[in-house]
Amino acid sequence: MLVVDEGFGSQDAQGRQRLIEAINLVRPDFAKILVITHIDELKDAFPTRIEVEKTARGSVLRIV
Repeated sequence: MLVVDEGFGSQDAQGRQRLIEAINLVRPDFAKILVITHIDELKDAFPTRIEVEKTARGSVLRIV
């Protein structure tokens, strides 16, 4: 399993694109890859995502 936790924040647009490409290149080497980010423009960069929304009653998860 590969976990990338907020690894995009220090990158400019070109750096983010390169990091996405690198993650996709190593995808066959891992059973699961978990990318954690708050950057909205990365939402469509990966095939499946878990969105977490904070509500007054607690956090709500949604698989997209």
